[in-house]
Amino acid sequence: MRNIHLVLLFVPAAAYAGATASAFRAEHRRGANFYNAPSAIDGNPTTAWVVPGESANRGEWIMLDLPKCTVDKVGMIVGWTFDKEHFQDYPRLKKAKIEVFALDDAQNLLPRGSAVAEFADKPEWQVVDIADLPVGDDLFGGKIRFTVVDVYGGRDFPNLALSELRVYLKEFDVGPKITQSSDAVGTNTIDLATDENPKTFWVTETDGAGFTLDTSGYGVSTIGIVPGPKTHHRVKTVEITANDRTLTTTLPDAQTIQWAEVPTITGYTGGAFGDIQIRILDTWPGTDARLAITEIKARATSFE
Repeated sequence: MRNIHLVLLFVPAAAYAGATASAFRAEHRRGANFYNAPSAIDGNPTTAWVVPGESANRGEWIMLDLPKCTVDKVGMIVGWTFDKEHFQDYPRLKKAKIEVFALDDAQNLLPRGSAVAEFADKPEWQVVDIADLPVGDDLFGGKIRFTVVDVYGGRDFPNLALSELRVYLKEFDVGPKITQSSDAVGTNTIDLATDENPKTFWVTETDGAGFTLDTSGYGVSTIGIVPGPKTHHRVKTVEITANDRTLTTTLPDAQTIQWAEVPTITGYTGGAFGDIQIRILDTWPGTDARLAITEIKARATSFE
């Protein structure tokens, strides 16, 4: 199983403008929007969307803007994971109704489909597969709304808190555009990692190994790596940075393609823009101490 770690680097609040909520707890010392919907998509599990103390919880909602896409899965950290006590003290989300919409010219919501997702009462990422839900209309995107149907009760407080929310969109293959890379060894250049030939591979020194992808035209969501031959070192731990967020993934030692998620600032996969930097932090050893990669691939969830 892959191990994934998310490191938050601060980005402007305007980046989260696509997240809204029915209500949120008032806060004055740390900023009026500290407990608002953006705290559920900021990549930081110690922050949370928190509803007001007088709320009944059920019926509260959080809504995100989405491009024209198809929703495939949904993921959450269902409580407030600031620490163990916060997770137990506040109610956690148990069941949510998921609705997707298109928008008319007046920005009114036009229903396009719905589903229900249930989550276990545990302080970790949970991803639930749902029936595919197309978002938007023939040309434009729309919105997705999560409405609270049921909660797990809190030990000390009545109001729901939700640390993280992510919408997993259906992916499609795109040709990776590699703009920079660490130096190749000999004639084993980086273009051999995108030629779709299983017999060729890129070779680079293990220390400082990495490359950069240009995402223009697509919302890139995952990066795929096919390891080189077992005679060489192979990718073990990969660090992917996009839009000032970094996601570190440990891949198994297998000769099949391995996928690593690109961090997002939008609450949905494929929400990165600009360049994506990939660094190889650790490798599986081979008799040749240099790193080899047979193929680099990419998947996206939307078009720009």
